[in-house]
Amino acid sequence: MLEALDLDPVQQQVYEALVDGAVTVNELRAAAGVSAARVRTALASLEKLNLVGRFSADRGSKGAERYLPVAPEIAFESLLLAREEEIHRTRRHIQHLAARFRAHTAGRDPLELVEIVTGRAAVIRQVDQLQRSARAEIRGIDRPPYANSDPDRLDPKTGMMPVQAQMMRRGISYRVIYDTEGLATFHRFDKDIGAAAELGEDARVMADTPTKMLIADDRIALIPLRAAPNELASSVVVHPSGLLEVLCEFFEVLWGRALPISEYLSGRRPGAPDGPSPQEAKLLALLTTGMTDQVMARQLGISYRTFQRRLHGLMERLGAATRFQLGVRAASLGWLPQAQPPAQSQTQAATQPPTQAQAQAPTQSQTQPPTQSQNHSRPQTQP
Repeated sequence: MLEALDLDPVQQQVYEALVDGAVTVNELRAAAGVSAARVRTALASLEKLNLVGRFSADRGSKGAERYLPVAPEIAFESLLLAREEEIHRTRRHIQHLAARFRAHTAGRDPLELVEIVTGRAAVIRQVDQLQRSARAEIRGIDRPPYANSDPDRLDPKTGMMPVQAQMMRRGISYRVIYDTEGLATFHRFDKDIGAAAELGEDARVMADTPTKMLIADDRIALIPLRAAPNELASSVVVHPSGLLEVLCEFFEVLWGRALPISEYLSGRRPGAPDGPSPQEAKLLALLTTGMTDQVMARQLGISYRTFQRRLHGLMERLGAATRFQLGVRAASLGWLPQAQPPAQSQTQAATQPPTQAQAQAPTQSQTQPPTQSQNHSRPQTQP
């Protein structure tokens, strides 16, 4: 629950152990189940946040330093106030964007800014055209309903759309936020999403995403005409405007909050060399989605009993008695990737002039032959 205040899992576990009565590093290490070094790091961070007080051992005593928590209702008040101020600043920025939008569109024909695409076939064509128009990056929010779900529109081996291969050969990158509803009802981790991850798609997961969205660079976007349609029969194409800028920034806000899954689905093992096996990595990725055990078992293509056996084996390996402890300990071991702050889009980066050092330094492509992964871009979300 304290993640909203930017406390990582180890910091949260150490603070809760202090609340429960642990006072020394050794006691905290035993209660939190992490190394003494991680406990000291967490304590230092908590002390900077004024959540913990440190008390030296009595003079002439061989006792260890003691740490006591500041009362929660006092300790977190300043953090809550700071977060509220951040929300206020965000609202003011949105108001500023709205003013820019009104100024930019004043006196222009609204038809130059948006167009309505009606009919399922027309929506599918627009999705393909938008992706083919990309010069650097596609950003998408994937959630039901799906217009492009007919079997003849999907690759029988991977479950991906044919347009994906064309865009991969061009070197277009993809960043996709998958809604958990789509993962539970349409996509398969052991098929289309797994294949996309192996090709390098940068994917994240979020529950209850507000809308579908597809953005090509910072030039054009596609969103449903209705906020929660039962079927995708019409969409809005948004051309360069203040509204498009808002949609791009909105995606980056959601991206910063979504959970990364690509490294796990592709079988890449983050963290230390003794990190999770590919099987365990995929299981950890599924556990971050919040789906039911039955759905997760189906996503892995295994029985419910086999899923439970693998889950309990992973919990036993990390010495976790609950799934919460499993997540905390996996995070403390570096097995879980941390969501990075909203990044500058590739299109924005490409439009800024390089520094003198960047201009003089050779690029990787000038000094090294391309690897197999560099010859592919990222596959995209299903419209």
